[in-house]
Amino acid sequence: MSTRPLGLALILLLVSCSKQATPDGNGGSSAGTSGGGLVARVGKAELHEADIQRAMARDPGASAERFKTPEARRELIDGLVRFELLAQAAERAGLTKDPDAIHALQQIAVTKLINQKLGAEVVTSADIEREYAARQASEFTLPGAAEVRHIRVSDATRAERLAAQARALAPADDRGFAKLAASSSEDAATRGSGGALGFVDQNSRLPHPLVEAALALTTPGEVKGPIATDSGYEILRLVSLRAAAVSPLSSVEEPIRQRLIRERRSKALDDFIAKLRAETPVVITEPAAGL
Repeated sequence: MSTRPLGLALILLLVSCSKQATPDGNGGSSAGTSGGGLVARVGKAELHEADIQRAMARDPGASAERFKTPEARRELIDGLVRFELLAQAAERAGLTKDPDAIHALQQIAVTKLINQKLGAEVVTSADIEREYAARQASEFTLPGAAEVRHIRVSDATRAERLAAQARALAPADDRGFAKLAASSSEDAATRGSGGALGFVDQNSRLPHPLVEAALALTTPGEVKGPIATDSGYEILRLVSLRAAAVSPLSSVEEPIRQRLIRERRSKALDDFIAKLRAETPVVITEPAAGL
């Protein structure tokens, strides 16, 4: 049986697989092919059992159970027939030669080639453990942090006075400092929340002197300041401390696996393209910009 020219059916994610009927000795079509039993004819094209099985396999999330009933199977066949009718109409209209259609077909072919040549990446437990150990400190550890409130003013003398008021508060009187910040701080962004800066860690984008001072606080209720910064004078009060925490391997194992697969596949693809480039003359005739 000879295949008819590739049509829109293949370009649009290979929804159907159509074939030309080949007359047998009695003038009928040949059903005894590698495609399985004949299911339907659509013009000169034939749909075989193998086409039905491929369509079921391509349906995302579908199981074989879904198509067990005659009604579900007939619905699937009707869908393939409808698509085949449209594919043939598109072919008669010359749309299979459209540059966009050709490019879509090339994309499918390239994807299949890559999957065929590169195969599946195998990532072992040892690979994941090595990656976890190498990146534990930089990626899988939540750094220790200090939750702080602050008051910012532009006058040094006023800052000293407010710092003294803050130190006079009881260590447990977080609300008292919040009220002082709400009434005195010149930082409009945090004044409404009682000067809350949240948790400050080594990666915070606050001014460096402020980060250093926050991380030097050790006891809730402790006050530091005034601290001179480019924005004024800061007074800090420690609300709480958060210890550093390491994410267990079990919680990051799958993200590590997927990243290793992506990295290895990307390298394998680059190597494959480099090999093709070495084997194929490539001449870029357009001069580089600015040259």
